Amino acid sequence: MSEPQYRYNPKTLRYERVRFSIWRAGSTLVAYGSFGFLFFVGLNLLQNTLVETQLEKSLSKENKALTEYKTVLASQLTASRTLLDELKTEEVQLTEKLFEVPAERASRQVNHENHLFATGDAQFDEQALKIGEHIAVLNERVKASNIFFGERLRLKRTEVPVLVNLPSIAPVADIVAENLVSGYGVRINPFHKGNYHHDGIDIALSKGTPALAAGNGKVSYLSNSNLEAGFGNYIEIDHGNGLITRYAHLEKISVTWGQKIKQGQVIGLSGTSGGSVAPHLHYEVIKNGKSVDPLAYLVEGITPALHQQLTTKSKVQNQSLD
Repeated sequence: MSEPQYRYNPKTLRYERVRFSIWRAGSTLVAYGSFGFLFFVGLNLLQNTLVETQLEKSLSKENKALTEYKTVLASQLTASRTLLDELKTEEVQLTEKLFEVPAERASRQVNHENHLFATGDAQFDEQALKIGEHIAVLNERVKASNIFFGERLRLKRTEVPVLVNLPSIAPVADIVAENLVSGYGVRINPFHKGNYHHDGIDIALSKGTPALAAGNGKVSYLSNSNLEAGFGNYIEIDHGNGLITRYAHLEKISVTWGQKIKQGQVIGLSGTSGGSVAPHLHYEVIKNGKSVDPLAYLVEGITPALHQQLTTKSKVQNQSLD
């Protein structure tokens, strides 16, 4: 048992025994508790300020990496928008030219896909989460497109020279639909007025207009004739693979027999030689000895709209010029 404690009381001028007091014990407990709480809070704040745990270090590095990656991702999204716009334009042009599909359909499809890349910064995080899925969809669509085009445009090595020499351009520069006065097929003969098969197309031109080779090849035949009948002065160019082009009613021939010809080269000047009722160029494409519609080979250097106009004009069964 502990010894009793005494405390000097200056009022009574004597030592009095210290008695237990609930109020004094409570206040002492509160004082010590407050000091302990404040000490704990200060120590915790000091630790959080000066000491960094392994988890905090890892999270800090991750936040820094995410901040840097967001900048990189924003740059990639900007580049993706530009690339998608370019691909959209090329896709529409290719679709129109090769498959004669209206451009509006392809354009609507591409615009629908591009909406993921058209948002502002407020939706950046949400859209960034969709990028992986969207890229996967684009990859699948690219694979499908590659298969689609590959099945139709697959080439053998031996077919490359055929395509290079294909007579694919117009035989005159800056051709317009108004100049195509008679097309391929049954027409009215300008001399006996009866129906006959017109084996080419007649392009009305001023005398002396340059006639151009529609493709690479070699001059396989040429004729200079003063007769006012037949093709008059004309040239035939052999493009290989059974393809021959014929340019008739020329005023002047500018090449020689056996000469190698480049696509777009001037081979002569238009005129009215032979059986011709007006200055023009009669142009034919012959495949394995049989004439075919020249417009079927005219695929380079003109727009789809112009090709459609030429096709419509050539179907009119009018009178030819030769």
